[in-house]
Amino acid sequence: MMGPMDEPSADEHAPSALERAIAWGREQSERAAERFAVLRERVEIVDVGARVYERDKEAGGTLLGSALALRLFLFFVPFLLLVIGLAGVFGRSSDGSAAAETAGLSGTLASYVDDAFAQSGRTPWIALAVGLFGIGTTGWSLTRALVLSSALSWRMGGKQHTPIRAIGIVVGLIVSIALAAAIANRISQATGVAVTSMSLVGLTAVYSVLWLVLLQALPRATTDPGASLPGAAVVALVIAGLQTVTQFYLPHQIDSSSELYGQVGVMVAFLGWFFFLGRSIAFAFALNAVIYEQLGSVSTLLFALPVVRQLPRRVPAVGRYFALDHVADGGPAAAEPLDLPGVDRP
Repeated sequence: MMGPMDEPSADEHAPSALERAIAWGREQSERAAERFAVLRERVEIVDVGARVYERDKEAGGTLLGSALALRLFLFFVPFLLLVIGLAGVFGRSSDGSAAAETAGLSGTLASYVDDAFAQSGRTPWIALAVGLFGIGTTGWSLTRALVLSSALSWRMGGKQHTPIRAIGIVVGLIVSIALAAAIANRISQATGVAVTSMSLVGLTAVYSVLWLVLLQALPRATTDPGASLPGAAVVALVIAGLQTVTQFYLPHQIDSSSELYGQVGVMVAFLGWFFFLGRSIAFAFALNAVIYEQLGSVSTLLFALPVVRQLPRRVPAVGRYFALDHVADGGPAAAEPLDLPGVDRP
């Protein structure tokens, strides 16, 4: 028999304030998840956005984005060395300060370029050779990371071959993007803000085309270039936005950081630039895969036009390349979302 002293008190069973807070938080989280699940069923764009987030997380977008950022930075180092070597070989009669200004460099990096134009002897040729070798090795590493990230986002597995053709395309397009950025920077120096803004709009279109070509060289579940268009547009917008910050805000900051922190400040600024770029590339792969699987390709809208719709019928190779189906009346039907293993159909 239990006496009065043996009976459990009410305080021993009452939850503490921390336990009540944890239980309340868990309850609110479950309710929010239920409401979001209902919203996903009712609003397609919300469901697509959630699937993009899930695919990006599944493919390790954050990790691969950081890996891409590092490889982009490592590619930039021998590329800059190559430019310095070329400057020393062919630019001895030119003004190094003007070249650095055209490239949008200031502070420590500008002084390096200026010194490169004053080189003599075999030093420029050594820099040129080392730069070419470095671009080859870092270009392979960068292409390998791009291939892996694209394959994982498209659920094609991580054991993908990295062809020499893809390495050449990646290296060539990255260099083309750098040259386009230098040209845009030169335009902004020679004109006002209005013309610079218009040039950035045109440059965004150029970036979109370049990235569309690059994405077409990477593993994906379709040859249709329309499937790569959303991701190419996202990466182009990110590059144009970063370049806008670079042209209108960052030059003074980089110059100040060069004087205050030396080379470390410059490297931190460039690593931040590459981090945003690498993360946007990894996200673009997941975006392309999910939009194509859930909504189909942008190309189906183009080939639904009255005149263009006859092209796949007359040139079957076009229909096969754009993954179009033919209907009895001669027009291409909308491409069905892919039936891939592990992919939920809408």
